[in-house]
Amino acid sequence: MSAWAVRAASLAAVLALAPRAGAVEHPGPGAPVANEELPALGGGARRPFLDAGRVTVFVFVRPGQDHSEETLARLAALEREFAPRGVAFVAIVSGDAPEAEVRAMAGKAGAAMPVLADPGDRLYGRLGVRLHPLTGVVDAGGRLVAWEPFQKVNQGEVLRARIREALGEISAAEAAEASAPARATMPGDDPRAVARRDVNLGKMLLERKSYEQALGAAERALGRDPESAAARSLAGRALAAMGRCAEAVAELDRALAKDPGDAAALAARKGCAP
Repeated sequence: MSAWAVRAASLAAVLALAPRAGAVEHPGPGAPVANEELPALGGGARRPFLDAGRVTVFVFVRPGQDHSEETLARLAALEREFAPRGVAFVAIVSGDAPEAEVRAMAGKAGAAMPVLADPGDRLYGRLGVRLHPLTGVVDAGGRLVAWEPFQKVNQGEVLRARIREALGEISAAEAAEASAPARATMPGDDPRAVARRDVNLGKMLLERKSYEQALGAAERALGRDPESAAARSLAGRALAAMGRCAEAVAELDRALAKDPGDAAALAARKGCAP
């Protein structure tokens, strides 16, 4: 397997699921995140995991897992960059994580951030955390900016962009572009795989109401894979959101002809019905 294939496989790999009974869905971008006090590692004093009035970056990690260690090291570097600018960082581990292993992992990563334990994995369940590592970025008003799972390539730049978005230095669309692996395509890439990445970026842009950019992502995807029902659906939904219903209906009908069960396309089609 080529080095590029290994890289692509790392990006697409499904991360290990965490056995969190009763976990719910993640809050989405813009949703308020309720604060909660957790004890410091080793049974220390309790403290809120979010710093009120400050941008907070929190990461759920698991000792003994390479991806958790890599993410913590990247966040440690960002902590040195952004902590002087008022950004708070905190790591969260399961309540039953071995203390010695957690301390060893944090020391190896060079992380100065506090490490908090989650007794009974209550916060895991409340936030719908099912995998490790998972990083959340919350703005100074306590609203979620983004969830970022592990990725082998470009993770540091993605997290930096999300922090800058939370600080108000760049727009949501600009931050989302940092999450687009399609920028780094190489000869030999499967066009359909690149198209799927374009669609994923477009969905993020659509959530943030960046409709023109979402449409652009859909058009790039269709240029690579004209038969993509997901790209047709994305294009139709972006057009519908912009009020361009005649064009939207044409795209949505083509998407639904390929995938009649596309609930998002059906809802957008209904919204454009006379």
